[in-house]
Amino acid sequence: MRMGIFGRSDNVDDVDDGGLRRRVEELERRVAQLEWALRGAGSAPEPQPVFDGGRPQVSPEVLQLALQGQKIQAIKILREQTGLGLKESKDIVDGLAP
Repeated sequence: MRMGIFGRSDNVDDVDDGGLRRRVEELERRVAQLEWALRGAGSAPEPQPVFDGGRPQVSPEVLQLALQGQKIQAIKILREQTGLGLKESKDIVDGLAP
């Protein structure tokens, strides 16, 4: 058996990980079960941007925040509502308020 630089084996199967591998496998199993349960529970679909005349339509809340100068909050809410990226949302909010 070859030893690594710190005295550990190069063969991962020979490493005593204190049960780490078993714990990771158990967590992966649990995550898979939760994902399966969520699919069966009719989880909400991903938000989709709504376009009006080529640009995304913004909610009154986003418009109000933008006009009040709270651009960061407006961008955050726009992203949550539409699923748009940061740059796209920032460009839209910047176009709403002078």
